[in-house]
Amino acid sequence: MSIDRAIYNFIRRGKMPFMQGSIGSGPISVDSSGALLKTGVGREFFVAGNWGSDTNDGSSWDKAFLTLAAAITANNADVAADKYGWATRNRIYLSADPTTESLTEFPAKCDVIGVGSCDAYHMPTIKGRHASTAEHLGCRWFNIRFRPEAAGDIFTLSAYDNGMGFYGCQFVGVESTITSSNAIITAACELLTVEDCRFEGAFGNEVIYIGTGNASGLLIKDNIIREGAGDGIYVKTDATFANINGAGLIDRNVVHVATVTINDVSQKCLVTRNRCISDAASGTGGVGAFVANTKLCSDNQITAAGITFMYPLAFDADGTT
Repeated sequence: MSIDRAIYNFIRRGKMPFMQGSIGSGPISVDSSGALLKTGVGREFFVAGNWGSDTNDGSSWDKAFLTLAAAITANNADVAADKYGWATRNRIYLSADPTTESLTEFPAKCDVIGVGSCDAYHMPTIKGRHASTAEHLGCRWFNIRFRPEAAGDIFTLSAYDNGMGFYGCQFVGVESTITSSNAIITAACELLTVEDCRFEGAFGNEVIYIGTGNASGLLIKDNIIREGAGDGIYVKTDATFANINGAGLIDRNVVHVATVTINDVSQKCLVTRNRCISDAASGTGGVGAFVANTKLCSDNQITAAGITFMYPLAFDADGTT
């Protein structure tokens, strides 16, 4: 899928900010002198990893920041300044070929949008490990490639990061001699969305790990997970979901890993329409290749150790196959 098509799909589904309108209307208006006026769309910051400077104000490509960290600081100050910043969504545009940063805070109520390219990839690249030390809610990432800069997890998320979303991004498991443990690991992070992303390379542990605590609103959808050394998607026993409206949904992913493709130990997620390939042998009921609550599953196909089966299996009224 081309980047233009991907951006169109996100806009069409309301997943990505966009600007529309004409003279005197919409988020963009034109005053009597012909100047563009932005209303109600938040602020924009620009990061140019190849030519920016953190002494700039980040207000345009000509005045771009050098680092994403500087843009995040500016964004969070803007959001916290008054009711107008708090109620709108800002945007950070990132061009990097690549940039090396390990972020200790994320931008609140902001979309980080990758533009340009990095080598043969039609998206910028960030090398690093990222974990916030303070609460900044509602961050979304679009069209960015994440690579490891040191061994460990690429993103570590907590309740500080509720509302985090990744759309059309790529996560790399191995970089030269460096192996990431997990692409994304969470503990009590609500409203996490991972959609239309690619996870490639043998992550040392689970690719996506949903850990202890409230994971209400979890959505993992339309992703490709390939070559993981551990489980593909893992939901821990004591992950909790507030109610049926906050239940996790794992839908329409393609997963190929060495062990369990989808491992919902919590038995609480809706698991639907996934296509899974495991290098492991399949045990009774799919254990070893696929684990989920039969009552919450539909139309999952699994291939493991030379056998292909659907999960859940077809049962008669008496419970027999």
